[in-house]
Amino acid sequence: VQGSGDVKYHLGAEGEFVAGSGAEIKVSVAANPSHLEAVDPVLEGIARAKQDVLNRGEEFPVLPVLLHGDAAFAGQGVVAETLNLSQLRGYRTGGTIHLVINNQVGFTTSPGSSRSSLYCTDVARMVQAPIFHVNGDDPEACIRVARLAFEYRQAFNKDVVIDLVCYRRRGHNEGDDPSYTQPLMYDLIEQKRSVRKLYTESLIGRGDITIEEAEQVLRDYQQQLERVFTEVREASSQPSEWTTVPDYPDKPSGEASTAIPVEMLKRIADAYVTPPDGFTVHPKVMPQLQRRSAAIADGPIDWGTGEILAFGSLLMEGRPVRLAGQDSRRGTFVSRFATVIDRVNADEWTPLSNLTEDQAKFHAYDSLLSE
Repeated sequence: VQGSGDVKYHLGAEGEFVAGSGAEIKVSVAANPSHLEAVDPVLEGIARAKQDVLNRGEEFPVLPVLLHGDAAFAGQGVVAETLNLSQLRGYRTGGTIHLVINNQVGFTTSPGSSRSSLYCTDVARMVQAPIFHVNGDDPEACIRVARLAFEYRQAFNKDVVIDLVCYRRRGHNEGDDPSYTQPLMYDLIEQKRSVRKLYTESLIGRGDITIEEAEQVLRDYQQQLERVFTEVREASSQPSEWTTVPDYPDKPSGEASTAIPVEMLKRIADAYVTPPDGFTVHPKVMPQLQRRSAAIADGPIDWGTGEILAFGSLLMEGRPVRLAGQDSRRGTFVSRFATVIDRVNADEWTPLSNLTEDQAKFHAYDSLLSE
């Protein structure tokens, strides 16, 4: 059963955000487990896949936004790996906005025991990402920083980080008392007025609103909460469909048709022995390509040859193919040659991208070394 082994709100959701102006934007929350930061590369993959389908080039129309905790952002290695992917051709998404909710504590662990850097966001310096440290008690400063981060991402298509310096008023969970381990911090927090109170006082002091208006807004909001709480408590049954949960299609059943025409095999074979005019294939590589082409006609078919037949036939049937990983283009043990490099000028030639005029796109990428 989907989501049965984790917290219910980790399943993810989809919907539309409607701005005050009436503008609408599709929003998806990726399913994310309790394993901190594990969702980071998953989200980037989702964003990249959507951008590849939209095929709008350097526009990068899908915006990834990642929310982090301060201790996890500094402590989890997957954060650095994901940052390292951010500008690689096979993985870039046009920049991610990272929002670090900096509570200055990780469950019960103070920063001095959870990181060696001065700031929890210092890991982002590895990709020269701008880092904006902003006071969480100042809503207007937070909005300015958010706009600036978005404008930076749109202008430069690179990652940007917001370090939202704030605090956790309660414990890590419902049964936790944080004063056990951070007594001085929580003595201060207990004396602090909430962000709402601080901002309300600021607005009244500037003359932007009156005390009566502030009290009316608070009453309206509390009434909304009470109304929804009552509706949930008195509801007789749950809705039959969870409209915000992504609908995962059923896997196809039965025997699949895997045969392809002989003409398709011949076209794949010819593609590997027909380099572009003026292209110099390495003298040790060309014989391997010729043997592969001959094997398609006469056999035997080794693993590498069977692979390109599978890829090539899918491409000619209109199905895009993406191959990414360590040494994926050549193959670690000289087994693939998805991309061939010119011996003289280092130009690139991808045989499977030259099968037919109406074929689907073939992408082959080498990746970072993350075994």
